Amino acid sequence: MEIDGEHRFEVAKDALWQALFDPAALRAALPAFESLERIDEDTYELVAFVEVRGFWGRFRGLARVSHIVEGQSYHLRLSGAAAEGTAMAQGTITLQEGEDGVLFTYRGDLTVHGALTRLGGRFIGGSIRILIRDFLQGLARNLADEPAGEQTE
Repeated sequence: MEIDGEHRFEVAKDALWQALFDPAALRAALPAFESLERIDEDTYELVAFVEVRGFWGRFRGLARVSHIVEGQSYHLRLSGAAAEGTAMAQGTITLQEGEDGVLFTYRGDLTVHGALTRLGGRFIGGSIRILIRDFLQGLARNLADEPAGEQTE
């Protein structure tokens, strides 16, 4: 299933870029993250409790970042497993600075296996979009609340 979208941030591009690689900033942006730890330069281990539209599950997995173009883009690969099945997502994140802020765009695909497939593509796609929206809004809110010069490193 293809997933894509965008969000405009009203913060400095450098602050957003730093936050996207900071486990504490990422955890704070989405309460679903129970843990998110960097295990090497480009890999994070995560546990997320996802509850959307009556579905819930605790996913354990990895997030790997590659093809990094500093301050501009990167490729993200997520994989996770829960009692309900497995999920894998991969895609490209880009940041583009403009007069009215920083445009964050994402484009990728999601694959699920196991009992998750019984939920149907429309349900899964809608749920993922809600999680992404909540994450981006949380990140924007947290970055806006930080005084200039004190952005997360």
